[in-house]
Amino acid sequence: MITNEQVISIGRITRTHGKRGEIQCLTSNEYWDNAEATFLILSMDNILVPFRVLDWRGKGSDSLIFQLDRITDEQSAQSLIGCQAYMLASDLSDDDELLPTWQSLVGYRVLDTDQGELGTIIHVDESTINTLITLDNDLLLPLHEDFIINIDQHNKLLTICLPFVCTIQ
Repeated sequence: MITNEQVISIGRITRTHGKRGEIQCLTSNEYWDNAEATFLILSMDNILVPFRVLDWRGKGSDSLIFQLDRITDEQSAQSLIGCQAYMLASDLSDDDELLPTWQSLVGYRVLDTDQGELGTIIHVDESTINTLITLDNDLLLPLHEDFIINIDQHNKLLTICLPFVCTIQ
């Protein structure tokens, strides 16, 4: 089973491309371009599902077109729209510096400068323009770089300052 710690987010599947089952991925970085990856990992119902990549090509500066094994028609490609796309971190070339992604924060404790420790991140939802984190106590918080004070990778601690006053119980 593939875990969140083993993957790097590369973007989101936005649409089908053509009639042969190709899909278009809006990318958020250039990791795929420089890697020797053979699998595209898609988050489907919160499960990371690998698909063997038969072919891929760039489209513009921020999109990739993929032809995946077992996805051979427009209908099956349609079912992948909206899925978050990942690649295996182990497929990165040695020259690539791995920048932290929102998904890599799963397992981090969250500390608010006013409220103290809030809980541990169990899920990151990037399915909308507003990224949300779910904590182990079912607390749902917005995640934005403007809210982040510090990311301590060694201690797995995310320090934030929320810009609104709320009582967290």
